[in-house]
Amino acid sequence: SQTCPKCGHTERGNRNKKMHIFCCKNCGYKSNDDRIGAMNLHRMGIALLVPDAVATE
Repeated sequence: SQTCPKCGHTERGNRNKKMHIFCCKNCGYKSNDDRIGAMNLHRMGIALLVPDAVATE
């Protein structure tokens, strides 16, 4: 995933595939890239099942 789950910024440079690290170029949020992908999929699932829900932290 290239989208930050905290601020929503999307950029190819957010993700280092070789190191498996995600670091948002906008807000600086860091985590494992697979975890970021899972967080984004979770948010998209919530939005699909409950369209009026706001899944922000």
